[in-house]
Formats: sequence, C-alpha cells, structure tokens
Amino acid sequence: MGKIISKGAGVDFMKKRVNFLFLLLTLSSLFASKDAQAEQPKKVVEHFINHVIKNEHDLARSYLFDTRLAIPELKETTAIGKFNVLTTPQKKDTQVVVAYFKGEPGGERVAFIWEIIVRDEKISYIQVIHDGAKPLLEEAKLVKEYQLKYHRRVLVPTEFPAEITGFHGYMTEKNGTLPETLDLGYGMESLHSYLHIAVFPVTEHLDRFIWKNTEILQLKDGTKVLYHANFDLGYEIRFQKDGLNYKLAVGKKNLSKKFTVDDLLKIAESMK
Repeated sequence: MGKIISKGAGVDFMKKRVNFLFLLLTLSSLFASKDAQAEQPKKVVEHFINHVIKNEHDLARSYLFDTRLAIPELKETTAIGKFNVLTTPQKKDTQVVVAYFKGEPGGERVAFIWEIIVRDEKISYIQVIHDGAKPLLEEAKLVKEYQLKYHRRVLVPTEFPAEITGFHGYMTEKNGTLPETLDLGYGMESLHSYLHIAVFPVTEHLDRFIWKNTEILQLKDGTKVLYHANFDLGYEIRFQKDGLNYKLAVGKKNLSKKFTVDDLLKIAESMK
C-alpha cells in the first residue's frame, strides 16, 4: 500500500523545495557575480591595449584612474600583431600583458610585457617588465648563455649598416658532425633586409670554404677573410678568430640600397 502524505506535510515539502531552489539560484548568482568581477579587469585591459596599439591615445587614457599616469611608449614602428592578457592567480586585479610584433621572420618576437593593476574598472598602475624595442638586450642574453655553456668568448658587432629593429637568435647543440652553433639574426627595417651571423667552433681550416669566385681579403689586424662574391641569396664573408668560425651574411632580396663587401668588413671590424 502506498504511503499517504497529509496535505500539511505536502505544503511543508513544497516550501522546503522552493527554499532549496531559491538557495541554489542565489549561490549560482553569487558565483557568477564573482566570475564577472574576476573577468572585468581583464576586459578593461584588453580594451585599453587595443587602443594603445592603434595609437588611439585619448581613448586609451580614458581607462586610466589618474590622467597623470604615464602610458609606456612604444618606441618601435613595427606593428603589433596580437597580445594575451593573463590574470595573476594571487591577485585578480593584476593583469600581465604579453604583446607580439607582427610578421617577424623566424618566429614570434615579444613587443612588450606589462603588468597592469585595475581598480574600480580603471587602470591605476602600469609597470614595464620587458621592452622588446631593445633587441640587443636579447642578443646579449643569448650570447652570454652560449659563452657560459661552452666556455668560449664570442665576438658580436658594435656597428651596423642600419638601425637594428629586431633580433632573433638561438643555439643548437652538437649533433653528429654538426658543431654547437650560435645563430644571430638582426632585422634592419630601413634596408628591408637582415644581418645573419653564425658562430661555431673551428673544426676545419678556413681554406676548406674557398669556392669558385671566392675572393680572399683581410681585416686590419691581418685576419684572413673569404668573400663569396657570387652568392645569390646575399653578401657573405667568413673568417676565424680564437677557435671560432664566423659567417656574416646580409640578404639581397628586397635590399633597399646599394650594399658592398666593404659594409660587411666594417661590421666584422667592429666585432668585440
């Protein structure tokens, strides 16, 4: 026989059920509100950065808590392709922005990393963590890493044929007959070209790299230099110093002005 529920008990049951559902809805609303609050600073920063990279200065400044707060200057003219906004787990009001330059050969290059604090939907603090407009800082870090790992002193240029607007480099470890190599690439926007330098230990005499139409030149200190005059892809020289091979090349494609081997020699002479 089924259990009989009295009318009063049924009413109490319905009240409890309604109260329980109300409690669930209230809790869901609270959690949704907290998620929205956590999301809000990120949205503020996303809108702000969009205005910054589009050079919409007045709109960007409208997001600042205090108009006296300085927006870091973007010193490089290379366009920014994308950015990510990351919320700091410990502080929901603190966002970290990582922006990347657009269309860089050899992979993505970081344009800047900023730490931004948002209070009451306004930006109250901006700190520059990394400035990608100083590419030679990246070069210095990579060269130092190579030197410490392989205990060799590497020479790098101190003079260039044009302003360096980008840098991309990497190291490769020894692999079979291939030696450990330091690869340095310098973008030169005004020349529509790049300077590529490969550094690796001497395992063969320099004459091994003499090809047809190779010209033999020298630096001021008497260092022997090989110039590959008819290299289709670029202007290229090689020399050896202190147990290391150096190969310097400037790409010919789209080169915007006259370039000669003397320009490469000037770069080599400046290497310290």
